Amino acid sequence: MRAALVSLAVFLAQSAAWADPAPAASAKPPAKPAVVAPKPAAAAPKPPLKPLPKPTRPRPGRPGRPTDPNPRHDEGVDSPEHRALRDAEHQLFPLPLPDTDADDRPRVDASGLPPVARLPAPAPAPAPSDEHRMAPWIATLQRPDLPVRWDPRVLRYLEYFKEDPRGRGTFALFYRRSGRYRELVRRVLHKKGLPEDLIWLALVESGFDPTARSPAGAVGLWQFVAETARSYGLTIDRWLDQRLDVTAATEAATDFLADLRRRFGSWDLAIAAYNMGAGGMAGVVRRYNTNDFWALSHLEGSLPWETTLYVPRILSMAVVAHNLAAFGFGDLALDPSVDPEEVHVPAGTTLALVASAANCPVKDLETLNPELRAGRTPPPGPPGEGGDAAYVVKVPSGKGATASQNLARLRRAQAPLERYVVRFGETLEQIASARKTTVARLAELNGIAPGEAIRGGTVILVPKGEAAATSALKPAVVVPTETFASGLQPRVFYRVVSGDGPTDVAAAFRVSTDSLRRWNGLDPDARLLEGMTLQVFVDASQDLGHVVAAREGDVRVLVAGSDDFFGQLDATKGRHRQRVVARAGETLEGIGRRYNVPAKTMERLNRKGRSEPLRGGDTVIVPVAGALAASEGPLTFHVPVGDRSELRGPIPLGPLPKAPFASLLPTVLTGDRR
Repeated sequence: MRAALVSLAVFLAQSAAWADPAPAASAKPPAKPAVVAPKPAAAAPKPPLKPLPKPTRPRPGRPGRPTDPNPRHDEGVDSPEHRALRDAEHQLFPLPLPDTDADDRPRVDASGLPPVARLPAPAPAPAPSDEHRMAPWIATLQRPDLPVRWDPRVLRYLEYFKEDPRGRGTFALFYRRSGRYRELVRRVLHKKGLPEDLIWLALVESGFDPTARSPAGAVGLWQFVAETARSYGLTIDRWLDQRLDVTAATEAATDFLADLRRRFGSWDLAIAAYNMGAGGMAGVVRRYNTNDFWALSHLEGSLPWETTLYVPRILSMAVVAHNLAAFGFGDLALDPSVDPEEVHVPAGTTLALVASAANCPVKDLETLNPELRAGRTPPPGPPGEGGDAAYVVKVPSGKGATASQNLARLRRAQAPLERYVVRFGETLEQIASARKTTVARLAELNGIAPGEAIRGGTVILVPKGEAAATSALKPAVVVPTETFASGLQPRVFYRVVSGDGPTDVAAAFRVSTDSLRRWNGLDPDARLLEGMTLQVFVDASQDLGHVVAAREGDVRVLVAGSDDFFGQLDATKGRHRQRVVARAGETLEGIGRRYNVPAKTMERLNRKGRSEPLRGGDTVIVPVAGALAASEGPLTFHVPVGDRSELRGPIPLGPLPKAPFASLLPTVLTGDRR
């Protein structure tokens, strides 16, 4: 009986396999690398492109979007031309895979019977490839110096640039714009022995706009992100962003591309890694165990969809650029080359002054020097490190000699400035006061935007001259009640400024964040507020020149809750506190009424309810405005050094009558002013 059931199950399964081969057809075989997918010989003509819904893209970290520790960018520059090209690509290359986010649940296919292999579906008859179909036309094309494989996506781009009005307009605009910098870029590529057709990578990245910015933070002709730019020697600070300097960025980009070529061994992978990140590309190669870009580009979930189009886009534009007549661009004229002259300008010089010397509009200099973020050349460097080295400013052609001749004369009439490194914890108000100037003047000199935070280590320009003398008065600082045995570590004090965090302060003083919190009773989950003062125990040999910190001898240390602390606090409010001995049954509200003190203030100082009956002999703290008043109990207020205050003051109900003899006057406590 059991054997009969098994036989029946096998028969039913085989019958289902022949009747419905859908499961076998649903498993999408990987496309062959670098070979055009076969098409039927009698294929119907392609319908005209029409608007299609934008396909859903996998989310980062999902299949089809491998993550990378330092990713490049996803959608790229958000210019009208790039948006139009991406919209067309959504129609040219609809995502071949179903939306993996629609249903990620695994499908269970089990019957409890022994597994039975399904018979394979019959293979389709081979058909001629696109390469074969287009062979006569392709054979006439001149190839670029980058290796080109006639992948279906490359051929589709070529058709788009040749036949579609949108594609023709996009290529014409980009190619025309390439005339501005193509000679400069090609000289650098030739100097470094790299294929000169890598210039079209810059065209795809930015459309040859040196000021282009992507939503992901990539900037410039070569669309560098900050971390990669810095690793290849480009400066990015509040004065300078060399990603916007065409010459410097091209030098860095060619070095980067050469490194990627050495790492991956092929230009296809190197170009793809420029787009998606070297770490992400290396991970995909290892995970899919192939180093053929074209094979990876056809495998499900391997490369980001943007990257699968990035390499074909660049190669197809290179092919078109080498065959302008074949694609109908034979009469396409290039924009004039940007060929400015260079003038060596002293550090800290404004572009307005250079424009005046060159007799040209400031706008022209801003266009030629977009890397200068504050409208002037960067401040001088540290002494002994080429601090007075001149900065090369580009001026319009024919203006170089004039600018050089006039610049020295115009600079003599300018007020001298000097380099200043902002210390950690220092504010513009403090710097302005020390340099006898105003915050507005500092903001003007340094191009500081409203609300911009100037952090420690920032280099700014300040008026040259002697710093103003500091006040001799010692500021008061408040410390927790808990004491710490510092040993040989001296204690210093730091005043918190806006934007500070415990980690930043600890790093500035080279101590641990936990120690900083313990010394100051800080809540790990709370923020530091501007104006707080932190005590820090530092190494005796540590150089604190980069931090605004006060030594213990330069301040008056007040322990929170001590008499000295309250004395200082009351003095700043124009009052003093005195202790009153309560009578049985009195309340805080009643005592406060006698001294004209609000009940809520009495509650806050004495930590009791305003209507709670007091016992006879209870001590009540009463804040009294003005001069010290006579009290019904002992006065324990500690007079600060330098203050001349009477130990006993007027009776609450009225002033003390003038004494007839000097000997009857109360004793006066005096002290030396430090």
